[in-house]
Amino acid sequence: MAADVNSYDAWFRAQVQAALEDARAGTSQVQVMQAAQALIDAKRQGQSKP
Repeated sequence: MAADVNSYDAWFRAQVQAALEDARAGTSQVQVMQAAQALIDAKRQGQSKP
């Protein structure tokens, strides 16, 4: 069990470090919310009205 915990900890730390070193541009919260709202609006327009 301890080996699994240690392996996971090493994997997790490597993932966090890779994310911190990633030089790609991120997506702002505003951009994400605009995309989500556009998806919601598109789904609503596709619904039939009762």
